[in-house]
Amino acid sequence: MAKKYPAAKRRRTQPKVRKCEPLSQILVRAFAPGTQPSTVLCKSDADFLVYLSTNFSGTGAPPGWGYSVAVKSTGAGGGSASPVYIVGGGPNDEVTFVILPGVTGFITLQTQCTAKASIE
Repeated sequence: MAKKYPAAKRRRTQPKVRKCEPLSQILVRAFAPGTQPSTVLCKSDADFLVYLSTNFSGTGAPPGWGYSVAVKSTGAGGGSASPVYIVGGGPNDEVTFVILPGVTGFITLQTQCTAKASIE
């Protein structure tokens, strides 16, 4: 008579949990308005940072060149001719850029990997 051995126990593997690091989701959008100003809205349901990088690298921007920035939660807004602009927002905040013709570049939004974010 053959010996009976107990059935081997199978180990259940745990599903891998995605570790979410702060600012690990990155969205990027290029902009180059034609003859009319272009409005870009950045938002996220978690804390976020927005980087604006433009094509201007000289000293003294030409007349009529630049962009404006508005942050919904603070009501703050203003114009700039700086080649780089960085602004942060809290959950469900909105950052709006109005970019004038002649300005080209990129907007980068960084937030948590589980956040719902957009650049529109």
